[in-house]
Parts: sequence; structure tokens; C-alpha cells
Amino acid sequence: MEVLAEGEEVGLTRLAADAELPKATAHRLLGQLVSLGAVQSRSGRYRLGARAFRLGQAWHPARMLRAASARPLRELASAHGRLTLSLSVAEAGQTIVVAGLRGETDDVFPLRPGVVLPPGSAAELILAASAPVAEPPEGRTAASWAREVAQARERGLAFQYGECVSSLSCVSAPVLSASGQVVAAVAATTCPDAKQIAPLGESVARAAAMISANLSRRPATGARAHRERPASPPGPRAPHPVLAGPH
Repeated sequence: MEVLAEGEEVGLTRLAADAELPKATAHRLLGQLVSLGAVQSRSGRYRLGARAFRLGQAWHPARMLRAASARPLRELASAHGRLTLSLSVAEAGQTIVVAGLRGETDDVFPLRPGVVLPPGSAAELILAASAPVAEPPEGRTAASWAREVAQARERGLAFQYGECVSSLSCVSAPVLSASGQVVAAVAATTCPDAKQIAPLGESVARAAAMISANLSRRPATGARAHRERPASPPGPRAPHPVLAGPH
């Protein structure tokens, strides 16, 4: 299913190889998934089916966060042109996009719902800054990752300038539940231009605060929380009241 989630039709040979399964096993599993409507088959090639899409859209954190983020993301996009906007959560050791708006970076790295972000993304930094210390992502040493996390915690924002995807940069801010837990990270992604991405920090933090406020008016999101925090909204300049913690 992970291989099929990449969004293109895949032949049996490649699918079995990418999934590290014997070809006969892959064929048997695909037959079962086709019969359930979770996978579609056409001329010997496979892709995700409508049932898998419906089930994915019903995932509780995605449903609640999409509703809370719809207007703030539209307003952020309207104010800043063709930015690519995404809302991500931590799940099973990965950072997964659950909502967003497509923009100018789609041809380089489409940030559609269901996409797993590259290791060390700005959104992962924001989520890591509110969680217990964990192993650094691939390509980072423990010391360098700890410095980046500490900086994100201090700022209440995380910036990446082409480190994850060489032609893209982004800025991310935390989204809080009604109880003050960090449940998601909102990010704006654009070309790797520090002069263009740096001024977006305040706008992204404001959008994150609006999403947080919307969540506070809804039932608990069910998104995986990292640590209890005060319910103060994030700020882009001073040490972040949610992420900074005691000094």
C-alpha cells in the first residue's frame, strides 16, 4: 500500500521489488485488495482504489485538522500568492501531511495528503521540539539535530533552506489542541530563497494560531499529542511560550 500511495500506476514486478515481497505473494495480496476495492487493476498495472481513499480521508486527525485549517490556509495562500501549504502530524515515527493547498512547488515535491515528509523537515523539527528527545533523522548527527530542535523550540518556528529537498525551502509553526498540546505543524514551502521564506514566519505562525483556535472550539482532535503545554498561542519573535519551556 505504501508503494501504491506514491500516486502512480505500478506494475507487479516493480511493486513486488519495492515492497520487498516475492512476486507470487504480491500478486496474491493485490488480488485480495482489488476484491475489496482498496486497489484498482488495469492492464496488469495497479493503483489505489476509491475505498482506500475514503478510508484515508476518514482518519480522525486528518478529518478534524482539515476542518480547522481550511480557512486559515486559504487566507494565508491568498495573502502570499502561490505558496504550497501543508499541515502535518507525527505518526509511527514519520511526519505525514494530512491537509494543505497546492502551489508552486508541486512539480518538485507534491505535498498532497498522505505524503511522508523527508527526514529533518521543518515540520518534523516543530513536532520534535515538543516531544521527548528521540533519535535524529537520517543525515543528521545527534548533536546537530539537538541544536536545530533547540532553535525551533526557542523561536517557535523552524526554517529549512534546501536541506531536505535541494530546490525548496520552508517555514513551519506548531498547531495546538484545546489543552495546549502540539498536535500538528503547519508549513509554507517555496523556492530556496532566504529573503523570500524568512518574512513568511510571522504569517505562518499566525495561521497556526488560527488553526489552534479553531481546534479549541471543537472536540478533542485525537491527534497524537507530544507533551502537555500551556495554551498560549505561538509567537514568531520572542521565545515561544509553548515550545520554549522553563529556562
